[in-house]
Amino acid sequence: MAQRNRIFIGLFLLLFLPLPHIQAKIYPVASLDEFNKRVPVLVPGDEIVLKNGVWRDVEFQFFGKGSPEAPIILRAATPGEVRIEGKSSLKLSGEYLRVSGLIFRNGYTPSGSVIEFRNEDKVANHCTVSNCVIEGFSNPDKSKNDFWIQINGKNNKVEYCSLSGKTNKGMTLTVRLDSLTSTETNHHIYRNYFGKREPLGENGGETIQIGLSQTSQLNGWTKVEENFFEHCDGELEIISVKSCENMIVNNVFKECRGMLTLRHGHRNIVYGNIFLGNGVENTGGVRVINENHKVFNNFFSGLRGRGVGSALVLVNGIPNAQPKEYDQVKNAVIFNNTFYDCSIPFQFGQGNGPNRNMRPLNTVIANNLLYCTNEDSLIQAYDKTDGIRLENNLMISRNGKMEGNNMAEGEVALIKKDDLIIPVAQSVGTMPKSALLNKNKYGPAWWQKK
Repeated sequence: MAQRNRIFIGLFLLLFLPLPHIQAKIYPVASLDEFNKRVPVLVPGDEIVLKNGVWRDVEFQFFGKGSPEAPIILRAATPGEVRIEGKSSLKLSGEYLRVSGLIFRNGYTPSGSVIEFRNEDKVANHCTVSNCVIEGFSNPDKSKNDFWIQINGKNNKVEYCSLSGKTNKGMTLTVRLDSLTSTETNHHIYRNYFGKREPLGENGGETIQIGLSQTSQLNGWTKVEENFFEHCDGELEIISVKSCENMIVNNVFKECRGMLTLRHGHRNIVYGNIFLGNGVENTGGVRVINENHKVFNNFFSGLRGRGVGSALVLVNGIPNAQPKEYDQVKNAVIFNNTFYDCSIPFQFGQGNGPNRNMRPLNTVIANNLLYCTNEDSLIQAYDKTDGIRLENNLMISRNGKMEGNNMAEGEVALIKKDDLIIPVAQSVGTMPKSALLNKNKYGPAWWQKK
């Protein structure tokens, strides 16, 4: 009996022992056929490794279900040595997939996107594209519309990528909130380089778009953080925010002929960004439309945009605006920003006319420092400004300090940090120290193309 009990206890314990760890597999592939055979059998932790060299006219469909601890990986054998050319694209669907080390050059997508976080009706969640390059991968017909990266699903990330040289119509990167599977997304667009984009000459040349007019009342929850935008001149809107509750944080915009535009949606936050015009014509800052936005701790320097393309623009809205039209600015809070050497930085009621007569309402502009001594005026108003409250701003033009309107008093010192000249208010309690003084660099090394 004792022997039987010992056997029973041993079998019982075996049932509850952890299973042996299944060794993840690495699958080197040298053709699209080999790739297609391997993808359906992938399990968490597996890797598909693309052979170095040129892959031409390939449409990858990468799908599977990894885990947080063991994602399924698609990578180049050697980062930067896998060159995807011709009519090629990559679609992801499933969960916890990672793609890295690919270069798209000398071709264009045969579908709607070069990289898409969706395959037909199946989206990607918790997936990452990193350390990839898309360069000049443009349809030769500039009127043909496509996207370089289209993000669907939830909790996806695009990081450490370099995207430059798009010449045809369509956003460089777009976030779609077009179904219940693609709202409140928690996407993270992090530390990418967005390079040169020539003027398109029409709408559709945005570098980043978050949402669409028809879905603009949905929450996006997308964070655009620590990216470097250089010579992104596709159209007026460098970033076009068309959804609610997104964050545009700690990015650098260098010599971009356009603006960060809060085009549709509400409750978006813009802070810690650096806009460097360096005297280039048509370089702008932030354009505010709709309700309950916050714009703070940003630095605007050497911007030469005027009117609709200035450093800070509050537009007039349209009564009973349709989804694609201009809603009234309400409850905006704009504070602790620094403006240095910008052309007439404040534009209030821009677009005013018989059909654009809904001027900004219940908007506060406070604790900002404007030091633009080449300008006679720092505010251009196109309509009455009774809905805008100016409070404790220190504003210095060619004519000296502006008085009235609860203006702040104080002196300004110009401090050189890295390659920037930063005006800082000296009077205690007048202005906060510029957030830039806490940054090590304004042009971090990670955006440099290898």
